[in-house]
Amino acid sequence: MNIKHVFTVFKKEVRDIARDRKTLLTNLIVPIIMMPVFITLMGGSIERMGKDISENITVALSENSYTDEIRNLVEGEIFKDYPNISVNGVVSDPIQSVRNDEVRFVIEVEPDFAEKLAMGQPYNITVIYDQSDTKSSGSYGIIASAINEYNQKVVHKRLESMNIDPGILEPVKIVQSNAAIEKAGSNMMIMMMIPMLVSMLIAVGGIPAATDLVAGEKERGTFEPLLTTQSSRMSILLGKYFTVTLFSIVSVIAQFTGLVVAILMKPSFFNMANPGGSISVSIPPAALILSILITITLGMVFASLQLAVSTYARSFKEAQTYLSFFIFIAMIPAYATMMMQPDDIKFVMFFIPLMNAIASLKMVLGNVINYTNLVVALGTSVLYVIISLVFTASLFNREEVLFRS
Repeated sequence: MNIKHVFTVFKKEVRDIARDRKTLLTNLIVPIIMMPVFITLMGGSIERMGKDISENITVALSENSYTDEIRNLVEGEIFKDYPNISVNGVVSDPIQSVRNDEVRFVIEVEPDFAEKLAMGQPYNITVIYDQSDTKSSGSYGIIASAINEYNQKVVHKRLESMNIDPGILEPVKIVQSNAAIEKAGSNMMIMMMIPMLVSMLIAVGGIPAATDLVAGEKERGTFEPLLTTQSSRMSILLGKYFTVTLFSIVSVIAQFTGLVVAILMKPSFFNMANPGGSISVSIPPAALILSILITITLGMVFASLQLAVSTYARSFKEAQTYLSFFIFIAMIPAYATMMMQPDDIKFVMFFIPLMNAIASLKMVLGNVINYTNLVVALGTSVLYVIISLVFTASLFNREEVLFRS
């Protein structure tokens, strides 16, 4: 292996990729634009849905319940302190009215509720709603809360009329005390999204370059002349390997540039788990460097495996087909650990390929810093880089694999 030859191959491959405007556009420019657009549209849709669920709640009475007495109960007592709930007249067919979205809820109250109330007996209020409808099922808790508050008011009045302290109904009071690390809960969405995005983007970021650098050159007939140059196969392999690694990392940087722009444009989307709070990520320099190195080594592992597949493939199209499965390799652990919190991470995860990078990022973004775990993750990642590179070199040096027909 000759370092000068490695650098020459690397420089040549990087220059060729830089000249490919289509690759630069689809893998570098588009992500910077698409990420903010995607987050803005999705965030706006979620916000509108949340607003629709909590506001503009329409309620109607059934024909049997449409009396002045019941209307006064519903409007003047139960929903009095809920300006977001409006009572809209009467419906003849409650079930069909709810299904057709004419109203979100239909209320039915027992006709003799006043007599039962005066006698201290319970009476029924039936709430008809559509459990399959997101807005209806989401708003049900607000309706139930209003009815429960009315229940409590009635009970308190009864107890006071009997000269009994209403506090007798509350023998235990819950006092909340938050033991979470400061700012640990404010980055929930960031902690969920970034490790997932990193693992998936690293897995596919270098695919365009890896496909073209070996399988593509085979198809164009430029690979065999390259092997006849003074550069050894290991020098050629490393030159291409560093090119794929660089392209993979640059693709991730492009995606995260778009993500940063999206955070600036739509911070409320990333702060849904802590409404009214702020996004604040404070990572110690040593932990930041270790997490970056772990991410880079993960990219190096995937770059090596992608080159191995490209080396094995007979053609550009065959390499694309095989390499498309890399996204599934990354998706499974990414989605499996998406909801995992830093405290749930097991030590064994720092020894498993890909999982070690996800666990490290979750831990650092969750402000739970454990340098032993980070060093273990980096050490195992370096080991996987060596193993994957040795495997790829073994394929690159075998004629029956390199020139399969």
